[in-house]
Amino acid sequence: MESIFDVKKIIDVLLKWKKQLIFVFLASSLLSITYSFFIREKFKSTAVVYPQNIKPYDTETAVEQMLQVLEANDIRDSVINKFNLIGHYGIDPNENSHYYTDITLECKENISFNKTKYESVEISVLDYSPDTALLIANSIIHFYNKKIRDINNAHLFEVAKTTKERMLQKATELDTLETQMKNLRVQYGILDYENQIRYLGENKKVTTDLFSPGTDAPSASLIRNLREHGGQFIKLRNDIDQARQVFNSTKHEYENAVRDLQRDINYTQIIVKPFKADKKEYPVRWLIVLISVFASMTLALTVISFYEQTKVTK
Repeated sequence: MESIFDVKKIIDVLLKWKKQLIFVFLASSLLSITYSFFIREKFKSTAVVYPQNIKPYDTETAVEQMLQVLEANDIRDSVINKFNLIGHYGIDPNENSHYYTDITLECKENISFNKTKYESVEISVLDYSPDTALLIANSIIHFYNKKIRDINNAHLFEVAKTTKERMLQKATELDTLETQMKNLRVQYGILDYENQIRYLGENKKVTTDLFSPGTDAPSASLIRNLREHGGQFIKLRNDIDQARQVFNSTKHEYENAVRDLQRDINYTQIIVKPFKADKKEYPVRWLIVLISVFASMTLALTVISFYEQTKVTK
C-alpha cells in the first residue's frame, strides 16, 4: 500500500484541499493582522552602566552585586510608586486581592537587567509611552544609587558611632593620665626624667653637696623623688603616649567616616544613556502574522493528513 506521505500523494492531497488551505491561509493572515493591531504598542528605552565605588562581597563580582541590588524589592516598589504603575497597567487594588503579584509580574515582563559580555549591566524598559520608558530607566539608575548609598551609609554610621565612643573613651583616659602626670610633676618636680638624671650625673657640685654632712641642697630631694617616683613617671609617660596614639588613630577613622557620610558619591558609570524611542519595539506585526499563519497551516495539514489516512485505512 502506498503511503499517504509519498510525494505524489502529498501533491494530490494538497490539490484536493487547496480551497480549504487557501481559506485557512487567508483567514489566519487576516485574523492575525487584525489581532496585532489590537495589541498596545510598547516602546523601549535602554541604558548600559558600569558599577563603581562599591566593594564586592566574597567571590561576588561588582556586576553580580549590581544585578542583585537592581532586583531589590524596594527599588521596584519605588518605581511603582513614583510612576503609579498599578494604575498605569490598569490594575485595581480594590477588586484584585493579588494586585501586588500582578504588578510584580508586569514589572518583570517590562523591566529587565542583563549582564553584557563587557562586564556591564544593560537596563531595558518597555512601556506604552516612550517618555515613560525613558523616565523609568533613569529612575532605576537613581534608585540604585540611593540603595547603595543607604547600604554604605548604614555601615559608615555604625563605624562613626563606634569610633566616636572609642575616641571619647580614650579622651577621658588620656585626661586622667595627664592629670596624674601633672600632679606628679607639681608634687615631686619630675619634669623630664632622663634629662634630669643626666644633669645631676654631670653636675659635680650637686653631687658633692648631696654627700656633704647636713646638706639641704634642693637636688637632694629631687634625686630622692627621681629614685622613688621615676618608675611611675616613665610608666605614666608611656601610657600617655600609647593612649594618645590610639586616640589620634580613632579620631582619624571617625573623621573619615563622617566625611564619607557627607559625600554624595555616584555608584554608576553610565556608558549608554537611556533615550526616548522614536519607533515601537512591540508588537512585531509581521512576526505575529508569520507565526499565526504557520501554526494554522500546520494544524490544517495535520487534520487533513489524519483524515486522509483514516480514509485509506478504512
